[in-house]
Amino acid sequence: MSSHVPPGRLQGPSAHPMLAAARSGRGFDATSMMPALWPLRLIPRRSPPFLTALAISAASLAAAVGLRAILLGPQNATGLSATTFPALIIATLYAGPRWGWATLAAALVAGFWAPLTTAVGVSNGAVIAMFTVSAVLTIVVSSSLREALLRLDEANAAQGKAQKALEATEARFRALADSAPILMWVTRTDGKREFANQAYVDFLGDSFQTALDFDWRKVLHPDDLPRILQEQVAGEASRRQFTLEARFLRHDGEYRWVRSVSQPRWGPDGAFAGFVGVGYDFTDARRAEEDLKRINDLLAERVEEALAERDEAEAALQRAQKLEAVGQLTGGVAHDFNNLLTVVIGALDLMQRHPSDEARRERMIEAALGAARRGERLTQQLLAFSRRQALKPEPVQVDALLKDSEALLRRAVGEAVRLVIAPSAPEAVVSLDPSQFEAAIMNLVVNARDATPAGGMIRIETLPVRLEARQVEALEAGDYLCVAVHDTGSGMDAATIGRAFEPFFTTKPPGRGTGLGLSQVYGFTHQSGGAATVDSAPGKGASVCLYLPRIAGDAAAIVDALPARADRGPMQRVLLVEDDAQVAELVEAMLRDLGHEVRRAEHADAALAILRAGETFDLMLTDLIMPGDKSGVDLAREAVALRAGLPVILSSGYTGEVLLAAEDAPWPLLRKPYGSQQLANTIAQVIRPAPEK
Repeated sequence: MSSHVPPGRLQGPSAHPMLAAARSGRGFDATSMMPALWPLRLIPRRSPPFLTALAISAASLAAAVGLRAILLGPQNATGLSATTFPALIIATLYAGPRWGWATLAAALVAGFWAPLTTAVGVSNGAVIAMFTVSAVLTIVVSSSLREALLRLDEANAAQGKAQKALEATEARFRALADSAPILMWVTRTDGKREFANQAYVDFLGDSFQTALDFDWRKVLHPDDLPRILQEQVAGEASRRQFTLEARFLRHDGEYRWVRSVSQPRWGPDGAFAGFVGVGYDFTDARRAEEDLKRINDLLAERVEEALAERDEAEAALQRAQKLEAVGQLTGGVAHDFNNLLTVVIGALDLMQRHPSDEARRERMIEAALGAARRGERLTQQLLAFSRRQALKPEPVQVDALLKDSEALLRRAVGEAVRLVIAPSAPEAVVSLDPSQFEAAIMNLVVNARDATPAGGMIRIETLPVRLEARQVEALEAGDYLCVAVHDTGSGMDAATIGRAFEPFFTTKPPGRGTGLGLSQVYGFTHQSGGAATVDSAPGKGASVCLYLPRIAGDAAAIVDALPARADRGPMQRVLLVEDDAQVAELVEAMLRDLGHEVRRAEHADAALAILRAGETFDLMLTDLIMPGDKSGVDLAREAVALRAGLPVILSSGYTGEVLLAAEDAPWPLLRKPYGSQQLANTIAQVIRPAPEK
């Protein structure tokens, strides 16, 4: 708004006459500036009617003849003389050029018969010729004068019309500008205002002339003045459109925020002519914006508080859910382990009561081993759920693995439900952990058995497939093996399918399951680089499909390249470090059964003392977690430092961070529980000669 007020310059009066006249209410008449030429107004601008023109011509000629008669006598009245020229002028101006020529012709005819007055030595022909030339020139000049008067009238009429149009335009502009609710002004090149609208004047609360001359720096807010002066100088110097925002003191004493936009204007010749400016009061909008900002800040605080409360509530809910889940988990695990321990304890008790019954002893041993294996699978499920169980993938022919597991699967299904195994991918080889895969298939089969009524069927099949990118979940395009378990059970609705793979979720009655079965399947499949899907509907049974990435190459060659089962190797002197007496006794028995000599130590310090005493050993098998400040990894490092090249095997059933550190150690890790064959295979790998390794 202050862009039209250059620093240090007060505004002068208006120099625009039309704007001033429009403001004062007076009209502007261009003819008032012309000299007084009223006699010319008597000359008609158009040729009069014939009789009028004839009367004017005859009267003018008669007047000339009469004047000559008075001066020279009647006998010389029609002679040719200078008295005829006024008649020619009057006839040409008032009747028209053609009547001037007619009057000249009549004068020549009349003068032909009249005597001529000539100077001595001048002939009559010369006099007549001189008269004719003068008369012609008189008519031509009069005709030109009459034409000039006509053009002058037309110009005056056009100027008057333009003036009226200008006044109408000025009036419309003034009405439009005064009706606008924004401030408007026009400045010249020197920065002086030559126009301001009514809103401009009302903002100041003074007269129009005062508004034109007003210095806006007087009402600028002191905090805005330095900035506005700097921005104004830069804006005017650029001769481009620029915008200013500042607080101005209105006539009622209130500071108002005004945003002004100044646009340069250019003359017809392209020269800079000043600025046209508009300004509008946006105080209310600014206040609303500030109020909105405060509201937003307040809302942000409230939202943050609400989010904090929600997070706290969610944390409390999660704690409650965790407690509920842990309760459900411990109840299910305790129930399952109690069943397993019942079988083991009952079988051992019967064997102890009837040591001589060979048939019963074999059945009880098989039952106890089966229960122990089920306990091992349950432990693996827990480890997989806690993400502490590392997979040991190896190339596997799934069809052959299913064939080997068929007997165990049939015992799990029982006689009431028919089990069909239909492998269709004998050449497909997949990299996976065989034990985890068997556990996953067992979980699917057990779930299918529980959902299938007597007389139903469970079908396990394999099928090589080619998948496009993201055809199944987020799997990449490639070759996969689909392992599907179908059942003819009660099926699942959409809500149940959506939660099927959630940990602890189960539709079984309390005490009938932990809810970890499908969770283990899902985790194992994804850890193996694949995906798991469920297709089911109420009353239509269910199909669970595992998609596992296949290994390219010949299946027989890949499987033949796997290490064979280790046989009983040569006798080794083994240092066994185990703090659990029962576990130590069992492992010692397995080592001696494999033909090895064993020396036991209960903790790391005892083992180091034996090594420092000078006894020689071919192998050290140590537990990972033991009493004291040394772990199995620490013991292995010190033992190798004392006996360079000493083979070491780490063993643990622990799932904590120490186990994760052990997996990065250079020694193999034998996971508990393990059997004699696993122990023999691990020892064979460790003590194998270097060329074979």
